[in-house]
Amino acid sequence: MIKKTQKIVLWMTLIFSGVYAIAFAEIVDRIVAVVNNDIITLTQLNKAIQPYLQNIDASQNSAEQKKQLIQKLENDMLVQLVDRALTTQEAVKYNIEVAEKDVDAAVNNFKEQNRLDQEGLEKALVAEGLNYKEYRERLKGEILQSLLINRAVRSQVIITESDIQAYHDTHGKAFVEVKKYHLRNIFMSNEAELKEVEKKIGKELSFAQLAKQYSLATNAEEGGDLGTFDINNFSENIKLGLQALGKGDHTPVLAVGQGYQIIYVEDILVEDNKTIDQTRDQIQNILYKEQAEKRFAEWIDALKKNAHIKIML
Repeated sequence: MIKKTQKIVLWMTLIFSGVYAIAFAEIVDRIVAVVNNDIITLTQLNKAIQPYLQNIDASQNSAEQKKQLIQKLENDMLVQLVDRALTTQEAVKYNIEVAEKDVDAAVNNFKEQNRLDQEGLEKALVAEGLNYKEYRERLKGEILQSLLINRAVRSQVIITESDIQAYHDTHGKAFVEVKKYHLRNIFMSNEAELKEVEKKIGKELSFAQLAKQYSLATNAEEGGDLGTFDINNFSENIKLGLQALGKGDHTPVLAVGQGYQIIYVEDILVEDNKTIDQTRDQIQNILYKEQAEKRFAEWIDALKKNAHIKIML
């Protein structure tokens, strides 16, 4: 009888434990949007906005203004996640897949364009707060969207020679001074400790020496050297931070991936000016991207009108 009672108690305990675990999971994570048969969770949204929160926190805005900026960021990012869910569903609908060899080709193409080997690429990813696996996943998503754009709007995008000439005439300065940044970084897992290191920059030790002493990244022994990059190859978040810096300047402490970092501008290199013949392909790609994105946005809007979307943020 005792054993039977114990079994009943154990059984009831397991049931209530399971119910509690489910309830706790609901509190920790919850659905913030439904897109047809797919869901978007709060965890997914928080992960998406994480790279941008540090800039808001480091700004001179009031607490109320920061709250409003974060709310706008959440809303804007949720729209992007909804769009991504719709495009993924369309890819499945049309049996559009991205093979690993396609991702490999994109990685190799990026390395060739920027004269990077695998080690140099991974150093560049450190500045973005990404690891190699996350980078490949991002590339896969970009390739998928590109394939969808080609299917949905390619026939609607036409770039003429006069379009190219007009763009070169009005944006000539952008092709006269092509800036490349030689960067270093210090990466640490503790924000407070990195802020203490930041106070030492430009005093007793050089940035490279501080990187050797304190950085936890794989490039620490090289003084945190990341290499030289065209600023346009970075995300908007990193690009905006670097554009305001000169040689010898550094960013504030930035949240990246599993830790925090400071990026330092070792040098800024300016390439020679380029003629229209040298920039024709580049301009054509810019104009194609602008038109394709506009057409793609119109296509997404049409998808939304015919989709079941419920926002619960």
